[in-house]
Amino acid sequence: MKRLRLLVHYLLVVVLLNGCGEQHVLEKLGLAVAVGYDLSKDGRLLGTTVFYQIDPEARELVTVISGTAHTSKGLTVAQNRESSKKIVGGQIRVVVYHDELARKGILSLVENLTRDASIGSNVYLTVAKGRAYDILTHRYPENSNIGIYLYQAIRQNVEGENMISSKLHEFMKDYYAVGRDPVMPYIERVKNELHINQIGLFRDQKLVAEITSREGFFLKILRERYNKGELEINISLDKKRLFTVIEHISSKKQMKVLDLEKPRFSVKVNMTAQIQEMAEKIDLSKPEQLKKVQKAIELAVKKETEHLLEKLRKHDVDPVGFGEIYNIANQKSGKKKLSRDECREIMKRAKFDVDVEIKILRTGVIG
Repeated sequence: MKRLRLLVHYLLVVVLLNGCGEQHVLEKLGLAVAVGYDLSKDGRLLGTTVFYQIDPEARELVTVISGTAHTSKGLTVAQNRESSKKIVGGQIRVVVYHDELARKGILSLVENLTRDASIGSNVYLTVAKGRAYDILTHRYPENSNIGIYLYQAIRQNVEGENMISSKLHEFMKDYYAVGRDPVMPYIERVKNELHINQIGLFRDQKLVAEITSREGFFLKILRERYNKGELEINISLDKKRLFTVIEHISSKKQMKVLDLEKPRFSVKVNMTAQIQEMAEKIDLSKPEQLKKVQKAIELAVKKETEHLLEKLRKHDVDPVGFGEIYNIANQKSGKKKLSRDECREIMKRAKFDVDVEIKILRTGVIG
């Protein structure tokens, strides 16, 4: 028993000493929570880092520092020269790329993040309308830490299924998949507010176009299962146009190749939802009325999905992964695996048969 007490006492001393040692080390570090990349006027990289200071004597616990270099590693060296703390990236939550830089290609910058063992794969990648520097250095009256605010804003939208997730590992997975392109949320600063109203579309590593957050809803349905959320939609009912809001949306999709020679895909979307509101009172307990509303919503969703697919084809991007689906079907038929460029040619010529089925779960008088 005496030996056991001595052992416990020894372990407690070791833990406390380790804790003191760690605290002493943290006081010398700047914990980066967000980083931004821009092109400087001379063609070099302009890097901006938002970091915490673990220092009770510091006037500002959150500091922003910037610098220029030819590489991302060079930026780290340059920023550490100007900082009284050694900046480390283990707490990075958000990375922001200026859209001008993203249009030239960001693969080397993204890959450098994956090579840093201290950086987790759950980092959110974003593209910015305007310089990342201007977004990260701006003083926001209601947000003292723009890095944490950005992270929380993106995370709550992703978890609420209002936005497609683009974490570090998700971007790299889409990039390396033959026949599938990455996406990123598109952020913009308007005075003292940050808006996330668009989604950036990439062709391989380059930003080439953007779609609205509404179009992003339909893209998300085609990319993955949808389990919650809501949508306001304009439907045609009894030769009248009216708006309705559906919520608690759940969806699943099935996509397959109908024709390999003249590329044609079947796109089937099954949805269940509740009607939260309608512009006019309608008694959905009546089967004929419920059927009319369901058909009207199906037609509206079908049209917007078809419009999105045409837009993707026009911009020569494939965030859904039709090239990947075609490649699998092509190999099953005994043909060779297609290259990235060959998959992209398939998308340019592709036709889509879109079919939408929706089941309304809630009935009664809605208005």
